[in-house]
Amino acid sequence: MRKAILYLLLFIPLPIIAQVSVEQLEQRMNEAQGEEQLELIITLGNIYASSEPDKGLELGLKAAFLSKRMGNVKYEGKALLLMGLSSLNAKQKENALRYYNRALSHFEQYNQQIDQVHALEGIAEVYNLDRNYYPAISQLNKALSVAIGLNNKELQTELHGKIGAIALDQKNYTLAHREFTSVLDLFKAKSNLTATEQMQEADAYRKIGIAYRNLGQFKEGLSAFRKALEASGRMNERKQEIEDLNEIATSFYLLQEFDSALTYYNRVLAFYQLQKDTLPMVDVLLSIGDVFLETMQYHQAVASYNRGLEMATHVGNVQGQVSGLVNISRCFNAYGDYPSAKEYLNKALKIAMRENLTNSAADVHKYLSQVFEEEGRFLQALEHYKLWSEFRDSIYSEESGQKMARLQILFDITQKEKENEILRQNSQIQKLELVKTQYQRWVFIALAVSLFALLILLGFFYSLKQRELQKQKETEQRIVEMNKNLEKRMIEEMKKQDKQQLLLAQKSKLESLGTLAVGLAHEINQPLGGISMGLDNILIKLSEKNYSEEYIKEKVNLMFDNVERIKKIIEHTRIFSRAQKQVTLESVEMNTVVRNALSMVEAQYKKAEVELHVKLSDDLEHIIADKFKLEQVVLNLLSNAKHALDEKEALMRNQSLEYRKVIEIETHHDGEYVYLSVKDNGVGIKKKDIDKIFDPFYTTKREDTGTGLGLSISYGFIKDILGEITVDSSEGDYTCFEVKILKS
Repeated sequence: MRKAILYLLLFIPLPIIAQVSVEQLEQRMNEAQGEEQLELIITLGNIYASSEPDKGLELGLKAAFLSKRMGNVKYEGKALLLMGLSSLNAKQKENALRYYNRALSHFEQYNQQIDQVHALEGIAEVYNLDRNYYPAISQLNKALSVAIGLNNKELQTELHGKIGAIALDQKNYTLAHREFTSVLDLFKAKSNLTATEQMQEADAYRKIGIAYRNLGQFKEGLSAFRKALEASGRMNERKQEIEDLNEIATSFYLLQEFDSALTYYNRVLAFYQLQKDTLPMVDVLLSIGDVFLETMQYHQAVASYNRGLEMATHVGNVQGQVSGLVNISRCFNAYGDYPSAKEYLNKALKIAMRENLTNSAADVHKYLSQVFEEEGRFLQALEHYKLWSEFRDSIYSEESGQKMARLQILFDITQKEKENEILRQNSQIQKLELVKTQYQRWVFIALAVSLFALLILLGFFYSLKQRELQKQKETEQRIVEMNKNLEKRMIEEMKKQDKQQLLLAQKSKLESLGTLAVGLAHEINQPLGGISMGLDNILIKLSEKNYSEEYIKEKVNLMFDNVERIKKIIEHTRIFSRAQKQVTLESVEMNTVVRNALSMVEAQYKKAEVELHVKLSDDLEHIIADKFKLEQVVLNLLSNAKHALDEKEALMRNQSLEYRKVIEIETHHDGEYVYLSVKDNGVGIKKKDIDKIFDPFYTTKREDTGTGLGLSISYGFIKDILGEITVDSSEGDYTCFEVKILKS
């Protein structure tokens, strides 16, 4: 709601609101005519948009109707903005997106650049509310480009701040630091700052401090928080000063300057005590306890944790209760009182399970495992370690599911945008195709004329002397120059067309980036977790001086195995990245590509007793593609087919059944497309895997045999050349991949 109100301020005439009441505005609206009436409708609509969005939408529709009838393009666009804002506040996100996009098209048509910025901000807000951060930032960057073109510093400041805020939510701290630094740079260029700008300046320093802290640059973060405190002090914003003091205390704690951290925490605590504000006191008391725990002042730590626990219980702060109990147990564990440590941990676990605090429950099981291990009760330690591992896997699975859901929404939205872009450019592409055809015809005529001229010259060659030969050379030179000029003009037009097509291809490439990031994080996380746990176990054994050489070697070997797994994932990711580079398009004959690919694997497949049944159409027309990348696609499909055959052969061998391994490769065409199909009689693909088969890092193979990038690379390349790749499969029977590419 706060964001909606802030956005409202962008285009409501504030002096009107300050001077008259809503009732007076409504009366004036009913009496007014023409553009004045439209302005009043828009103003009232924006007032109602936040509190009564249905009323705001009604007024927006009214304004749109009247402005359309009057031919007032200015207020027609503002009416669309109002309908977008009202729909957004009514949680009708699809409608909001539709109205904002219509507003954007309208403003682009009539070159209303400031309003373009507002429309792009609205689109970004819709994406941001659904946590679709990448398209949100993309829209804001478009808006920023417009604001820079207008040299509008106020809009630039606002947009840098919005991008930075999304980057913080996205945990992209490098981008957040850059954007808020840009905010400060814009403020430095001004001689005097308004009160609002001073608040924005303080907030920018604060956000930079948060970015530095999460990047592990604690000294730089401390400096930024001190500047934020200085700015808050100049404005006499006492509450904000206290928050900055708390951030400074935390920075000192992370720098292990515990005396300074304790001093600042106590200043913050004194303020909240004076204000009798119990809720924030919980976190401060727990933080003070952390300082005492780090300095091994366990009695003081327990006392501070207990005060925080009591207040958390009083105000119903369950997370604070769990944190207090866990931290008290850590103190008892530190000086060897294992029964008390377990007692507090069990209390914390009971609350975490009751309140469904999954992360906290996982942490409790981890601490219980450590206590039991230090106590020498290894069976119980192992049980809690397994429970911690199960909780951790559940958390990762849930987070991955949420991310995949958001990515699916992002894909759907991007697909729609792509389709709309293609429709908008179809007319231009058709024009370019016509121009291309005309120039091709001119070149053909020119070449025909050239050939005819050469034949005439050759007929006279034996009868003419040196003078005629010289004339022939001059004529040939003029023809060559004419051909060059004509070819140059044709190439320039074809480059314009290729640029349009590359723009569409680039959008297609962006669709897979979010999925790639999620997959890479998931794949690398597991071996990293194994390495982390191995190190923890080794450190524990070393601290207890209870270890053997065989135990250390075993743990180290396991960690090296995990390192090799990570290296393999990174190498496949490099292959994937190389595959995303710009393709080299040329005229390609599909049968030639297939034959080249088969020549690379025929000997290997024959040795493996794989029967290759090849049926290539004789009259295939050429296609436009990168020959080498297309060969890579064919080889990948053949490799996947062989893997499926090998799996089924192993199953049949176990059942003592005979089995012929067969791969069928076929090409054919119709009026528009050239087709390639690769079919095997292997194990097939399960129904639940069909829809995910082209996702990066998704594989039905064992982890040690594949990373799941091959089909994703192939899918991306075929999409880049505006083709399609599909799969049909029956589990236990067959799998058939089909590639469809437009004729050239």
